[in-house]
Amino acid sequence: MRKLTSVALFAVAVTLIPGLASAENFYAAVRGGPGITPDTDNGFVGSPRLTDEYKVGLTGSGAVGYFFPFGLRAEGEFGFIYSPLKREGGVDVDGSVKSYLLMANAYYDLKLPVLGPFKPYVGFGLGGARVNNDQQMIATFFGGRKVDIDETRTAFAYQARVGVGYEFNKLLDLSLGYRYIHIDSGNIDNGGRRINLDEIRNHSVELGFAIKF
Repeated sequence: MRKLTSVALFAVAVTLIPGLASAENFYAAVRGGPGITPDTDNGFVGSPRLTDEYKVGLTGSGAVGYFFPFGLRAEGEFGFIYSPLKREGGVDVDGSVKSYLLMANAYYDLKLPVLGPFKPYVGFGLGGARVNNDQQMIATFFGGRKVDIDETRTAFAYQARVGVGYEFNKLLDLSLGYRYIHIDSGNIDNGGRRINLDEIRNHSVELGFAIKF
């Protein structure tokens, strides 16, 4: 009986393991591209908020994920947003806002024979952001003097994606898509003065590739 059980288990393993090994269900992906951060309204508590304007920045991310049946997939992702500052309250200032993201994402890939290797996708993610404000801000209570800020805060974040993937071959997928990221508002302390910071929204175009294994 024990020998029969061993033979049966061996037969199952021989049947399943090659199939699992060739499934390429796991993948590692890298994505990135230009990003636009809309204006934010920030300012010291007790002073009028001023509008921060940003130049075109960059976004990038790396992820590890798994393909499930029926077009579903899930992944963990580490991302980065670089938003260079242009003006505050109409006055030229220096600096940038750098956001580091840790996200859990879910996607649906639409696979239709008529589309061939092309796979439209939609996705959504939840997580957190570590936001570093390394910039100049205008302190109205000091007569409009520029004050250097280099402070970090943590906030809740979510994102949405839509785009199209291309199955280049059995081991490599390419993608082109749009990503929207939202990071909650918050505050930081600078020299005993509290600064209220607006929510951060970022729109980006992403090029990506994923290696399946």
